[in-house]
Amino acid sequence: MHQAKPRWIPAPLWPWLSKRWVKAVLVVAVFALLGVIFMLTSDRKDAAFWAGYTDGQRWVDAGGYKAHEESIATYCAGQAANETPSYQRGCIDGAHNAMDDMKSIH
Repeated sequence: MHQAKPRWIPAPLWPWLSKRWVKAVLVVAVFALLGVIFMLTSDRKDAAFWAGYTDGQRWVDAGGYKAHEESIATYCAGQAANETPSYQRGCIDGAHNAMDDMKSIH
């Protein structure tokens, strides 16, 4: 029995799409394209981000937030003076996460 062919696929492409390897290449190409799109649009967490993250957590764990009465943003801005903006974002994220961890402990 003859299977109906979709109208949205041009007729000259039908013979090619009946081959399994062409379908496999198309699937791989679609996933590769999606991977590139997600990679380009995602927030990159580089080494500077993780260094700042660790610094922010250490500061909170050492009691810096309570002892010095300064805000996380102020502390991280001072620490990131000679660093990349990624470092400051990481510092703030790390300090906030450490503060959240402290709330669950007490």
